[in-house]
Amino acid sequence: MSDHDAVVSAIATPERAVRDIGALIGDRVAFGPVAAGPGGMATAHATGIVGRLRGRRGSRVGRTEVHVPVDLDVTVQIGAQTVPVEATMTVRIGLEACFAPGADHVVVEVDELGPADIALETRTRGIGGVFVRRLGNLDAEIRHHVIAYVTDLLETPEARDLRHIALDEEADAM
Repeated sequence: MSDHDAVVSAIATPERAVRDIGALIGDRVAFGPVAAGPGGMATAHATGIVGRLRGRRGSRVGRTEVHVPVDLDVTVQIGAQTVPVEATMTVRIGLEACFAPGADHVVVEVDELGPADIALETRTRGIGGVFVRRLGNLDAEIRHHVIAYVTDLLETPEARDLRHIALDEEADAM
């Protein structure tokens, strides 16, 4: 392992990634109202509780994954009918750390989030639930809105600041 690889490996740890992403997300999530279903015929609101985040090193130096479990309660409004949805999901956030040009800091890039990065299980009841699941493509809708929520969160100024790690600050912290 080269000296650069050793430094990146020591700085870009799964523990640091879990700490930073956990601080950004917090213990609860909420979004909505958002248009949902074919032609935006429904609206949805969601609130969720974030579970214990897990991090792990990837196969390459500087590669880390953070898994964010969320229990999400979704309310879909179709005309006068309200359909409750329970969703259990885990969002996988991939990170890649490397030296920035000039080697005075480490920069952490975030993988683009896609539907395959969200393990999802949904539960509905009744005829409204069947309608929302099948005709409204419920799982795809939830994934779409979760991707937008997480992507927006990871593009905030606070998130961008966390992705630039100065080497001199890191030496002071050790």
